[in-house]
Amino acid sequence: MRIFLIIFVALASISAPAQAHLPDTSYVRIRIDQDQIATKLTYDITSLVRFMPSLDADNDHQLSPAELQLAVPSIAKFLQSQIGFEINAESSAFGELQPVLWPSASGERIAESDYHAATSLVTFHFTTSLAKPPSDIWLRFNFFEPLGNRHAVIGAIEHAGETHEVLFSVFEPDYFFETTYVAQDEEHDSLSRTVIGDSIDHSDSRRANESIWGRLKQFFVFGVEHILIGYDHILFLLSLIIASRFRELVNIVTAFTVAHSITLALATLRLVEIPATLVETLIALTIVYTAIENFWIKETKGRWKLTFLFGLIHGFGFAGVLRELDLPAQGFVRSLLAFNVGVEVGQLMIVSLLALPIAWLTSTKYGNQLKLTISAMIAIFGLGWFLDRAFGYTLMPF
Repeated sequence: MRIFLIIFVALASISAPAQAHLPDTSYVRIRIDQDQIATKLTYDITSLVRFMPSLDADNDHQLSPAELQLAVPSIAKFLQSQIGFEINAESSAFGELQPVLWPSASGERIAESDYHAATSLVTFHFTTSLAKPPSDIWLRFNFFEPLGNRHAVIGAIEHAGETHEVLFSVFEPDYFFETTYVAQDEEHDSLSRTVIGDSIDHSDSRRANESIWGRLKQFFVFGVEHILIGYDHILFLLSLIIASRFRELVNIVTAFTVAHSITLALATLRLVEIPATLVETLIALTIVYTAIENFWIKETKGRWKLTFLFGLIHGFGFAGVLRELDLPAQGFVRSLLAFNVGVEVGQLMIVSLLALPIAWLTSTKYGNQLKLTISAMIAIFGLGWFLDRAFGYTLMPF
């Protein structure tokens, strides 16, 4: 039965719209040269609608190229106002906006059900001409209120043949980067500089010359946050916890962790690539199946085997979180491993918090009824995600 269910979802996903349940993430990529700074800001349509609710001008629940182009000036103006940008400690605009291209993989129109899809990413490309090589730049994102505190901006700064990864969030919204264009003996006291009008001291900003462990910490924290706000992954864990004894749960979590590591390595080395649509649809199915299995399963000693299989699927989903950034191989491996460790720590936090209370509740007089009730609710949520991801519905609000 398990094989038939997986085959069914695979076939349904192939024929379904290109819908993927992406994390609440946008992207920034900055290339610093001696005479120019190029900035690319990438968002899905869901984020653009939050910036500009009237983006769908005719309210037909789909976006056309004409509607996007009509909104481009307003969105660009919003981004300029909500993203602090300095060059050599002086406030600066992002510069000239290059033509905004329609995401070609989306077809002639983007349906509302695909606003959050991987194929619906729109990039705003700005170029700033420089009279002299920049000694430093500073970037701060102030738009977390309209996008929500769960939003993260995954960034990369390219300079002198190297790429520096950085993660922006409501907790760490800015970053200060010093280039190599300043001579060693030049007086350059950047720590005392402040933002004109905002009184923000750059000495408190994260800096590009921080240790490698400091940079990896960003992606570790992102991994922890991603699992803690990943409702589908939490419900999957809950469906396992509620029907397993503690010793069995240790084996299940271990199997899940090993499976994550395997698929993350495969994804990192690009030895195996699976369409995001298929991965996210299968993740929803793992939730449905595990929750429903709780109704008849009597012995969970061997459940780690199925969890290992499902962990492989969830691992590809986690890998997809950072794939859109297109980091170079070295930076990607480093960031992805730190992210994976964060995911596992977040997972252990969830298990640690829930295991004992649930064990006590399920040992009470109404423990079995409680287990089945919670499992039924989890299955309903999983079914909603499955229908959204496989067939393009918009049943789930998150």
